[in-house]
Amino acid sequence: MKLNCKHKAALQSYARSVVGAVVAVAATGNYAPDDLAKAAVAALIPPVLRWVNSNDPAFGRATSKEA
Repeated sequence: MKLNCKHKAALQSYARSVVGAVVAVAATGNYAPDDLAKAAVAALIPPVLRWVNSNDPAFGRATSKEA
């Protein structure tokens, strides 16, 4: 499966969110693998919110007219 520019941008955004979320949890002194995994899952929220927003110029879902 070849990724287009929008998919790459979404994955890069998710990667940045994961780093921020995992570092924030670890900075509290909590290194439990299940909590770090929860932070990584929670990091999905910002890119998903951008994807749901059809007006997001970076990688929002296009309406059927714009596709």
